[in-house]
Amino acid sequence: MKISFKMFVFAGFLYSMTATADVWDSIEAYSLENQENEGVEDYVWKETGSQLPAYPQEDDLLEVSGPPAYRNYQYLIDSKSLTVGADRVVRYSIVIRSSSGSDNVMYDGLRCIVSQIKNYAYGTTGMDGKKKLIAREGTDWGAFRTTGATGYAPILASDYFCDHSGSVLKRHEIIQNIKYGKGPVDGLYY
Repeated sequence: MKISFKMFVFAGFLYSMTATADVWDSIEAYSLENQENEGVEDYVWKETGSQLPAYPQEDDLLEVSGPPAYRNYQYLIDSKSLTVGADRVVRYSIVIRSSSGSDNVMYDGLRCIVSQIKNYAYGTTGMDGKKKLIAREGTDWGAFRTTGATGYAPILASDYFCDHSGSVLKRHEIIQNIKYGKGPVDGLYY
């Protein structure tokens, strides 16, 4: 069977016209779908309030990976304080334990989609000898740090809290990731 060059070119032309029509149909469908979402570009994210959790208890701590340069520190997430808010913020207490056994405790919020972190509180021991969290006033959202002992945010985001597209996972998916490693499809568990 011989195919002439003209027939080959004509078939290619028909294919390209069909593909072009499909693209235009997709653009038209997208435009029609978003006509109902007027003002969508005016959306402004708002942070919801949160109360400070109780000071972390040893039985509730789950180990996570920390920055590679700080292998002599242990990084522990308090499972009781771990929440995913309606504002898509993962809030959690983290304990950074040195090899000598001293703890630094912080209560943070992490936003997956914009790679930002905020410190809401830090742990201290009161005059009465009880450990508690003290709220920080006037803290703002900032970019993930990648250096120092507190450079854990990018690791928490990529290995535990967020999926490959930058969306926050559900609380039970995060707990699964911490306990068993990231799921086969970025935290999708049944």
